Amino acid sequence: MDRNFENAKEILNNMKERYSCRAFSDEKIPEDVLKEIIGVGLRAASGGDLQPYSIIVVKGEENKKLLCEASGNQKFIQDADVNLVFLMDWHKYDVYTKQKNAPFVAYKTFFHFLIAMQDIMCAAQSIETAAFLSGIGSCYVGSIIGESSLVKEKLNLPDKTYPVLILSLGYPKNTPPAKINKLSYDAMVFDENYRDFTDEDIFKAYENKYNGRTTNLPQKEPYKSESLKTFKNALLTSYTDDEVEKILEKAIEDGFINETQRRFGLHYSAHKLQEISKEVYSDIESMGIFPNDI
Repeated sequence: MDRNFENAKEILNNMKERYSCRAFSDEKIPEDVLKEIIGVGLRAASGGDLQPYSIIVVKGEENKKLLCEASGNQKFIQDADVNLVFLMDWHKYDVYTKQKNAPFVAYKTFFHFLIAMQDIMCAAQSIETAAFLSGIGSCYVGSIIGESSLVKEKLNLPDKTYPVLILSLGYPKNTPPAKINKLSYDAMVFDENYRDFTDEDIFKAYENKYNGRTTNLPQKEPYKSESLKTFKNALLTSYTDDEVEKILEKAIEDGFINETQRRFGLHYSAHKLQEISKEVYSDIESMGIFPNDI
């Protein structure tokens, strides 16, 4: 196929239909199809062409269960036909550079840490797109971060490797869900320099995305008290005690919180993420990857 916009239109329109699949059928992905899809990812862009990653293909039930448990018990991980575990991998270069008498400190530098993360996402996104265009559903799972101790032995992870991402793959069980709103083009893409947003511009952009979405607070105990406690502790990272009390009073009176409050107050709880970040850093360090130049 000649590579031009006209010929690409159908593919581009298909790519706009992608979604995260969390319900998989029992149909197996043929081995040749899986290898072809992964092969696309291995051709992805890589800083300095270093390719500082490895991919573990997990199909066995025992290891799928392990990944599920290490990622917040998200059941679709266990139901997926295949899970790809993307590792930041400086182990191979650590061995090879010694064989070639080359200096090597990449596993110690924040610069290479960030480049490796970028490379992993380039490869993973190419695989995710190739899978979707092949009729295969997928879902990214980032919650493996911070849990290397749970999978290190079973996945035989050497020093200077670290699991940063899971991509669950399988044929979809259900029809695609309705499209969710995304931020508009104008809110995301700027010509030449950062857009001079007003506060009102930013408010409208996110309001259009979330469209008044709310989440009801639990009415039964102990769930109600637990949710309010989590929400309160998250709010205390950003507001004064008096402000927090007013926000809580309104939430209790309304019986619900807005979508942004849910995301940063309950789902990605601000106070918990601060603690988890410290744990993740220690977890990365325990695997021999330590960006000590920060």
